[in-house]
Parts: sequence; C-alpha cells; structure tokens
Amino acid sequence: MTRMVQAAPGRRRRVAGEGDTRVRGAVASTLAVALLATAAVSASAAGAAAAPRPDAPKRIGTAPRVPAGASVVGATTPGTTLHLSVHLSPRDPKALSDFVTAVSTPGDPQYHHYLAKGQFASAFGPTRDTIAGVSQALRAAGLRPGKVSSDGLAIPVTATVAQASHAFGTGFKNVRLRNGTTRFLNTAAPALPADAAASVTGIVGLSNVSTLVGHHSAVRHVSGPASVAGRSPRAVAPRTYTPALCADFTGSGLSDGTDYYSPGKLAGNYGMTSSATAGAGQTVAVFELENVDDASIAAYQSCVGTSTSVSHVYADTTAGSGAAAGSTVDGSLVGVEAALDIEDLIGLVPGASIIDYQGPDASSATDQNVLDVYQKMVTDDRAQVISTSWGLCEAVQSSANANAESTIFAEAAAQGQSVVAASGDSGSSDCAPATGSSAAAVDDPASQPYVTGVGGTTMNGSGTAATQAAWNSDGGASGGGVSTRWSPAVYQGGVATTSKRAVPDVSALADPSAGYPIYYLDTSQSSGPVPGIIGGTSGAAPTWAAAIVQANASSACQANGRVGFLNDALYKAGRADYPGAFWDVTSGNNSVYATGYSAAAGYDEVTGLGAPREQGLIDSVCAARGTAATGAATFHPLATPKRLLDTRNGTGWGLSSVPTKHVLVSGGTAPVRIEGAAGIPSSGVTAVVLNLTATGTTGGGHLTAWADGTTKPSTSNLNWSDPGRTIAASTTVKVAGDGIVNVSTSSATHVIVDVQGYYTSGTGGARHTALKPYRLLDTRHAVGISTTSKISDKAISLKVRGHGGVPSGATSVVLNLTATQTSSSGYLEAYPEGTTRPTASNLNWSATGTTIANMAVVPIGSDGNVSIFVRGTSHVIADVSGYFSSSGTTLKTVTPSRLLDTRKTSALGSGKTLALQISGRDGVPSTGVKAVVLTVTATRTTGTGYLTVWADGTSRPTASNLNWVKGISIANQVMVPVGSNGKVDFYTNSTTDLIVDVAGYTS
Repeated sequence: MTRMVQAAPGRRRRVAGEGDTRVRGAVASTLAVALLATAAVSASAAGAAAAPRPDAPKRIGTAPRVPAGASVVGATTPGTTLHLSVHLSPRDPKALSDFVTAVSTPGDPQYHHYLAKGQFASAFGPTRDTIAGVSQALRAAGLRPGKVSSDGLAIPVTATVAQASHAFGTGFKNVRLRNGTTRFLNTAAPALPADAAASVTGIVGLSNVSTLVGHHSAVRHVSGPASVAGRSPRAVAPRTYTPALCADFTGSGLSDGTDYYSPGKLAGNYGMTSSATAGAGQTVAVFELENVDDASIAAYQSCVGTSTSVSHVYADTTAGSGAAAGSTVDGSLVGVEAALDIEDLIGLVPGASIIDYQGPDASSATDQNVLDVYQKMVTDDRAQVISTSWGLCEAVQSSANANAESTIFAEAAAQGQSVVAASGDSGSSDCAPATGSSAAAVDDPASQPYVTGVGGTTMNGSGTAATQAAWNSDGGASGGGVSTRWSPAVYQGGVATTSKRAVPDVSALADPSAGYPIYYLDTSQSSGPVPGIIGGTSGAAPTWAAAIVQANASSACQANGRVGFLNDALYKAGRADYPGAFWDVTSGNNSVYATGYSAAAGYDEVTGLGAPREQGLIDSVCAARGTAATGAATFHPLATPKRLLDTRNGTGWGLSSVPTKHVLVSGGTAPVRIEGAAGIPSSGVTAVVLNLTATGTTGGGHLTAWADGTTKPSTSNLNWSDPGRTIAASTTVKVAGDGIVNVSTSSATHVIVDVQGYYTSGTGGARHTALKPYRLLDTRHAVGISTTSKISDKAISLKVRGHGGVPSGATSVVLNLTATQTSSSGYLEAYPEGTTRPTASNLNWSATGTTIANMAVVPIGSDGNVSIFVRGTSHVIADVSGYFSSSGTTLKTVTPSRLLDTRKTSALGSGKTLALQISGRDGVPSTGVKAVVLTVTATRTTGTGYLTVWADGTSRPTASNLNWVKGISIANQVMVPVGSNGKVDFYTNSTTDLIVDVAGYTS
C-alpha cells in the first residue's frame, strides 16, 4: 500500500534546534564484586562454568549506546547525584494486555468498562511481596528505596554515581553530544540478584543522553494592525466567542483557509462542532517541558473570545523554575510549544478544562523527569485525554525508559485515558536532528503500542473544496515509518502489514505554511505576546486530542462510555468502513533526509489511517457495548491461577474488611473482589471459577461462596470433618452488582481463594463441551505415563488434545485431579505446559495416606499438553470430563440450591446407583440442557470409597469424581453431561450420605 520514494536532492530540514521475591543480603552486598569477576571470565571458560545460582546477579535490559555524532569525554564524577526509579513489571502483563484489548474493542462485552481511579495497583500492579523483595535487594546493595508510586510500578532511589556503580555493577562515562552539551550514561546494563531482577523492567535515570524536543516548526510572525512592539500583554481587546479570530489575524492581509486556519475553519473541515461550549464537561491534559507564558494564553483567549479553564500541575519542578527559552529556534522565544498545544485546544474545545502538566525544562530534563510527568498524568487520572507534542527518536531512548513508558501508557488505557502523541517533524529519519543519522527511525512516544501516533498533513481550502496531502515542506515532514523496538500491533493487522509497529496511526494539519494562529512571547520584539502562525505535528496531536474530547462529549459516548485507548476501534473502523471513518490522505511523502514513504489509499506510514471525520470517529469509538443472549456466558481462562485471598498473610486485593493474618472465624464473611482483580475485567463478569481452600481447620465445617448483594444460599462449596485439615474444592460462583463474591465459613479456619477463570456475557470467550469422563492419567497403573512409581516434587507431562475426546481446537480442559497414597503433606498444580508454574494450587493434602480429588479448568499448552506438578509425594489420577473451545455451549448461572440431601432420607448404599432429575428444577429449564454444574459432597462415609457422576442413559465410566476414607466429609465440583431424559446418575462403591447442590447449567 506504500512505496519508498527518494528524498529531494540536497534537501535538509531547517532544524529548530506473584512470586516470593526474598533476596539474600549477602549476595546483594557482593553484587559488584561478582559482576566484575564474571566480566573477567573468558567466553570459553564461562561456557564450562557451573550453572549460576538462582540468586546470582542478572543484567536488566541493555546498556545505552553512545549516540551517533557524540564522543566519550571521560568518566562521570563519582559524587554526581542521580535520581533513579526502579520500574516493576505488572503482576500479569498478559492479563493487563488482554484487559486493555477487551475494554478498547467495540463489540467486546467489556468494551468501555474501565478501571476506576486507583484500582490499577490492586488489579495489575506488582504484589506486595514483589515490591518488598525488590526493595530489600536495593537496601542490601547499599541503596535507600523510597515510597513506591501509587500504581505500584516505580520505586524511587536517590544515589550518587559511586553508589549506583556499586549497587548495579556498572561504570559511568561522560559523552559530548552533537549539539555540544555534555551528558552521562551507564556503561553496562544494571544488575540485581536474579529473583529481584525478574520483576524489574528497567532502572531509569542511569543516563541522561536523551533530550526530548517539541515537534513544532519555526513560528512565522504576523504583522497586523495590533502588532506593535512593546504592546502590553492585555492589549488584545476581549471579545465574545465566534468561530473567527480577532483583527490581529483578520487584518493581517493573510487568508483564513489558505495561509492559516482559524479554529472555526479547521473544525468545519474536520466535521467538529464549533461553539463556546464544545467539549463541555471534559478534561484534557498536555505534557510540557517548558514554562507556559500565561500572558500569551490570555491574549489568545481575548482574541477568540473564550474563557477556557487552564490550570498547571508541576512534576519535579515548580512554577517558573524552568529555563525561559521555550524553543530551540531562537533563545528569545518563550513557551512556544506550550502555546501551540494549549491554544489549539482552547480554539477547538473551549468548553473543556485544560491541565498543563509541566516538568523541568527540556534542556535539563532527565529520563526520570519525563517519566515522572507521564506517571503523574496517569495516576492523577483527572483527564480523559492526554496530549503530548514532545518526543525523541527510538534509537536514542534507553530500553528501560521505553519499557517503563509502555506500562504507564497501558495503565492509562486500562483506566480509559486516550493518549495522543506527535509523530515528529523529520519525516522517515527521526534521529537526523539529534544524531545526524539519516537512517529510518520513528519517534517515541508516538510509536508506543498504547499511544495513538499523530502525523502531519498540509491543507488547502475549506468545506467540500478542502484538500489534504502529506506534509513535507520547509525542511520538515510528517514523522512515520516502522518501529525497531515494538512488535507488530495486533490492532494494525490487516491494515498495516509491517514486521513491527507502524507509525503514525492518524494525522491532521501540520504544515506551517497553512498552520495554527497563536500568541507567543518573543522578548526580542516585545515585552508582551505577539501573533504568529506555526505548524508541525505538535499542532496535529492536540487537534486529534480535541476531536477525542468532542467525541467524549457526544451523546453516543455519554451513553456508552468515553473513548479511552482508541487504536483498536480506529483500526477496526479502518477494516470495515474506511471512507466513513477517516479522511484518507493519498498524496505526498515524508522524504526529508533520506528515502521515505509515500501516502497511498488506505493506511500508510506518512499519514496513518488519515485525518479525522468527527462523526466517523464518534461512530467508531462510541459504539454500544457488546451484548449477548440474556443469561448466556462464555468462558475466559486465566493463563495460570491467581490468588485473590489468603487469610494467612493478609492477601485480599485491598478490601478493608478482609481479615489480615487471622483465621476467618465461625460465621465470618470475607468479601473477595473479582472484577478488576488478577486481570479480570472491571465490569461485565457474570460468573467466576474459584478454587477454595480451607487450611488449619479447627473442627468440622463448610465454606459457602455467593454473589455479594444477593441472599446467602443454604448450600455449601467445600466441606471438612475434623481439625487440622487442608482441603480444597473448585466452584463456579455467580458475580453480580459490585463485582464481589462473599466467602463464609461455619467454623474457624484459614481460607485461600484462587481464581482459574471467569465468564462474561457475549461470544468473546470459549464454550463448553461436556464429555463422558475418561481416565487420561493413573500413575498407579502406568496410564498416560511410563512408570508405576509415585511422583515426588516434579511435573508430569499429560497429553490432552487428541485424547479422551478432547479435539485439536480445544483451548482449556476440565480435569478431575486425584492424589492418592500420599506421603506427608503436599499439593498439585495444573497449568499449560511450556508456561511458568503458578503460585496457586489446585489440590492440597496434609497427611500421609490421603486420597483426595478436585476439579480444575486448565488452559492447554501450545503443544497440546498440560503439566501437573506434584509437591510432596503421591500417586496422581487425572480424568477428563469436558473442554472449552470456540464451539459448544454457554453457561447460565442459577441461584445455588440443594437438589439432594440423603441425610434426610437414607444413605446411598455401596454399589448402588441413584438417578437424579436435573432438568426442570431450581432454575434449570426442562429442555435444551447439555450439562450441569454441581457441587457434590460425600459425608458420614462408612469406609474408603469413591463416587462417579455421569449422564443417565449412558454406561458408567471408569473415572471417579470424589474419593474418601472413612469418617470424612469431602466435596468437589462437577460439570457433567445431562441425559436425554434430564437426569444425572451417581454411583458409590461404599455407603455414604450424598449432598448435591446446583450452581448453573450449559445449553
């Protein structure tokens, strides 16, 4: 769709100038020595060395490169103070990514169901153990970690170069950049003990060679009737709002729609509303690294007749502390970038509120300063839209900084904040101004996966006669190309066919020859603001921000939720209704310093999808949320089980009423947050699959789980009969209202709650197919394994796809796991083969000679297998009873109710079969039922035995669902097919009482 074109001869741009992260202190304290010793080992000797210890030092990321055109000028002074931040990975990056995709994709049941302010840390932030472990590693290395950020992603550290060198095993050197300034960088990637390093995405602040620039062109002064040198800042007479400008521009001899575009003219061309209240009720934030000249803002508001609220928030700086110069074009210019960003927004969305988030001046701002501003914009969560016109080329940016930015922007997307960024003004060679390199390069943060990159166009005319082409004039052009850092964006599939993330996503007016009218301060001409015309993608970014603000204010978004991260919806519209959604730009190129790209029909690496058509934007990003048949739900397994509650250590997702390090007392209730936790969407969840564990029991008892806000049922999900037990059972629980499930116990015990997956309404998840139970694994008889020995402290590889009726298209499998002939205490963990073993268990036992079973829903590994890890020693049995795939049945939950309790009649005798009517009872329909979700409990057992459950009218399988020894109470969940007559059969080989509760059914 695009073709490479050659740069014009001689053209040059006019540069405007959940694991346990305990750390052994002894290892950390000798980190620098260990690293130096490692560095001294030759490659051949290293290959013969013993495998490194788990807590051995591990490098994080890569060392920064000396920028092109720079030279090394000696070592950095050891006493130099560094302001660092250690950035941590989200607890489950894939879950975060999946959540962002869900809330950003029209048609998904979770579309626009964002995290509430302050929820990110509990839903996706690192665990407290992770934070504590990394902090301890830093302290052991001689550093003093500060208070972790509110989102849990960053630990601040202040250290000297000498301290950082010792702590992270790296040297430092000074480099003189191409522009003559001297900066420093670390000579090696920083290191920490391996267990701590595994949780760290990067350490930011170890270098300061990156300097962000504003992507605006040189400002063109306007000579009009009011342009008098020495004019006071308030010389522009206040006027009532109209779409037009004041006489400073209308009397200048320049033409609106040719030489510049007034807010009204620009809004009209893009189909945006032009009124004094446009954007009312919305807030947009701008990122700045320079002082804002408030007098220039006031002069502009007088000229256009607005009274837009503009406030300031300072990060790592204070009001007026930045350098006076606001542009590299001329040291006499003050705050030109900020003037363009803010005044463009004032003109297009005067009814909105604008927040200027300001960091230190760009000439002195470090990577850490930049991140601090972005992080504050996101954690404050005050603005629905964030616009940045500052950036730097990817090749100059450190990997630590890029990774930290990516997580911050993912957090913004999860919260429903839209982030737009200028793609740069250097065409396809973004590094050329900074390093002199004409190699293909793109700009950060426009290339970030969770940012909408905005390129530039030139425009001529108005209304139906208006035309657009790619911007390439006066030595500048729309930044664009292919990232060298980020993988192909899934949302660009079928539109941008590149090997990496393509930039930009969209575009808008950027040509300074037909640019933006602003007021700015030029101290060489006047002591007050003067009118001018300016361009660059720094104008295109806030223009798109204004378009998003107007979409958020529309009735469609008011009804269906604000835009949020818009790339998923934009590219979906690009695949479906291109002409209606975008103003496609098909001519021009971005060749300035070297070979570039050409605009073409559809997507291109110059103007992206194109310029905004406001109604098309609203239709694309304000669509109604996904819906599905009433009551029907599909399943979303988690890659590995996640722990939501553990009363032994206070894990409880921040709910204040969860007991902390205390048993759950008899009759006590623990609220467990489901929505917004462990990567589960923040709304729209209909049911959840939990693994409930009681441990340290004080006597016989049971647990009951139910949806918060509903009446506690008289059913149970987990049962035990004596003290000192550790016992677990899976359960499917309805989720309603506030997204919380309550867990109550009838006797004092510690309680653990792990989540295996969740259901949502709609077709986005997997569907269930019930199978006749089939034995896949039995280590006692070498079934599914070559040995008859017990398994001790290792994982079993279990073939699933293609066995027991599980097809090749299955994504998850329903297994009944049994441990028998156990030695001492232990547990089983089932997880997709080829993935990291989880920290949550599926089955637990606490004594020798135990036989115990539990159901688990387990994602299948890419090789078609499931791993079962045995901690301790036991024989293991695995029976398959169903699977999830793209076809099958959907789940409907019912109010839990008791279908059978033989304690009130007579026990089920040894060798007997009981047929139980399911269909037509307790919320289960009389027809169309394929399978039923039951909790089955054996109690008052008379000896060792087992229970098998299957569809009536079919032969009894050789697999079991429950196993026990004399005198215990034990429960398990089953998802069992229902016979054609609506019945399910139960068989026991040992006399026992039987309790059966229903939680839902599939159809």
